[in-house]
Amino acid sequence: MLFDFFINHGSRRVRVRVSGLLIEHDALLLIAHKKRGKVYWLLPGGGMNYGESMTRALEREFREELGVTVNVHDPMFIGDSIDPRGRRHILNVTFRCTYREGEYLLGRDRRLYDFGFFKKEEIPDKLLYPPINSTLVSILNNKKSELYLGSLWLV
Repeated sequence: MLFDFFINHGSRRVRVRVSGLLIEHDALLLIAHKKRGKVYWLLPGGGMNYGESMTRALEREFREELGVTVNVHDPMFIGDSIDPRGRRHILNVTFRCTYREGEYLLGRDRRLYDFGFFKKEEIPDKLLYPPINSTLVSILNNKKSELYLGSLWLV
């Protein structure tokens, strides 16, 4: 069972989610989740366990979600996903990653639906959480991203 690491603020919590930006042959790795019949895409990653570093959490998430090991490098960008109704607040920290070894296979979590590598032309039309499509296209165009992307919430 996975336990997310939270920053507590009274009865409210901020969830910390780490994700990995892995590019091979000018294509970006995305993973699809299916929830209540809706398919959406994310960068591979997930919540941290208490006492787990961000890099270790990300390495674990790649193994669990895709069956591969990665090298985790520098942070690329950070963004908040704050539900305007006050129900959720997620701090997303994204790191550059490189493939180390293993065969890409979809993990066993029931929410996992699909994965693939996508060229920059395919990214704008993806339903992506958080909505960082333009940031990802910019990175695929070899442009530097802002470190803090601000508050990102798709309504």
